[in-house]
Amino acid sequence: MAANFNGLYFGILEFLFNLIWPRLFSGLEIVGLEKVVDCVKQHPVVLVPCHRSHVDYLILTYIFHTNYLSPPHIAAGMNLSFWPMGPLFRGAGAFFIRRSFDDNELYKMVFRKYLTFLIREGYTQEFFIEGGRTRTGKILTPKLGMLSAIVNAFLQGVRRDLYFVPLSIHYGRVPEEEAYKSEITGAAKEQESLGALLRARSVLKRRYGTVYVSFADPISLDGVLGPLRDRFRAGFGQAEVDDEKRRLIRRLGFRLLRDVNAAAVAGATAVSASALLAAPQSACRLGEFLTAAHALVGLLRAQGVRLTSSLERNEASNYKEGLGWLETGGLAERLPDSDGIVIHVPAEKRVNLDFYKNNTIHFFLVPSLLTRALLAEVPLAGLAPYVGWWLDFYRWEFPLPERETLRAELERSLAYYRDTGAMEGDAAVVEHPVIRATAGLLENFREAYLVAARTVASQKEWPISQAALLQRMRRQFVTSLLLGEVHKPEGNSTAIFGNALSRLAELGHVGVVRGGRGGRERSIEPGGAFERLPDLIRRLGT
Repeated sequence: MAANFNGLYFGILEFLFNLIWPRLFSGLEIVGLEKVVDCVKQHPVVLVPCHRSHVDYLILTYIFHTNYLSPPHIAAGMNLSFWPMGPLFRGAGAFFIRRSFDDNELYKMVFRKYLTFLIREGYTQEFFIEGGRTRTGKILTPKLGMLSAIVNAFLQGVRRDLYFVPLSIHYGRVPEEEAYKSEITGAAKEQESLGALLRARSVLKRRYGTVYVSFADPISLDGVLGPLRDRFRAGFGQAEVDDEKRRLIRRLGFRLLRDVNAAAVAGATAVSASALLAAPQSACRLGEFLTAAHALVGLLRAQGVRLTSSLERNEASNYKEGLGWLETGGLAERLPDSDGIVIHVPAEKRVNLDFYKNNTIHFFLVPSLLTRALLAEVPLAGLAPYVGWWLDFYRWEFPLPERETLRAELERSLAYYRDTGAMEGDAAVVEHPVIRATAGLLENFREAYLVAARTVASQKEWPISQAALLQRMRRQFVTSLLLGEVHKPEGNSTAIFGNALSRLAELGHVGVVRGGRGGRERSIEPGGAFERLPDLIRRLGT
């Protein structure tokens, strides 16, 4: 399990990194590292990055090494322990853990002791709170096992404080783009192995732009616990105290995700993808694209989001560089037209672009729902409940803003809409660039949830395996596309359908029965609220 820092192995990885990096990426920009340096001098630090690529592991180790900081001990899955990379990763700080070990008391004890040792000795750690790489580009809901283990180890009293450092890693493009697309559209994940590594050599033929690493403000675990620290230590094993601790850890997990999102930068690929995919049709005129892109950047600036140098250049040059980048990568094409240039996104590339749209979708979440509310002519007094309902409904898709901050976010968006002329009185100006740019940003999610609900409602034979039901949703989405009932091909995603099913289960429309070893096999049956599904379908369809 334990990492085994080895100078030789570390040197090999450093050599490979320096050899391959310039072939793949144009550069590396780092924001906020000084925050970590100050913490590391006094306390153990746990890095909590988003997880978009296997490159994530190497980047943070490289950054720490080149800045004369002790590289982090990285919690990695057993899938990465394959030869020859496993020994190299372990020698560079990785420790490999099973995804689940609830039924193995000895393994749990050794794991707890190891984490306690790392904290007591002040080692920097790194773990991915999402549990695995996102296939959709947006951050995943938190997996709290590792976070719980770190909190429990800290409660042993071996250190006065410990700091979590959320951070965002942003890529122009990710090397795994095609593999993610394959999985999203129903293919099985290819297991990591030497053969898979050799087959992946084709990624060396592309360029993936600049990587941006942005560190958020550190979070003191002692500050999070406050007076509860003594209560949790004294009441260990008591059901009531353990429940209270689980709730605190869950809140902390979502706070970490929100901070990761807040630290994210916005790049030209993400903005271009958002403008193109939000368009009503699969193609739009160049002028329409530029108007939408500029409107989205205006929203980002109003929120104080950091823009990449690439996005700043594209804003100044009307996206000449960005569109060329998308064309070269096969993600979009320019078509001549009697009235000018048309930008078209081929249907088979919309999932690829959706990954990059989702990198910044959290910045447009409230504005997009506000636009939807205004277009539905929801009165001002009803805006907060309306937006709140949709945010709650999408709880499996996005780390939601805290309830007490939602109204303030909504007020800021309303003020921006009024200042820019997107509203006249209490109504939306339908043709305003901000309204047009944000109206379609979440449509793929709405359409996917609508198809998921319809598929469940029409199911006649129960129970049905979750895998079979997800496949039926995918087939139904294809039919709905042909019938013109939905219009966003990127909504046909096993990831979104899986989240939709989880939400339907929470709402009681379906029940989930676990079986097989470790409860990994799931079957679906009607829930207590199954008969109320038509009401939800009507709401999703309007």
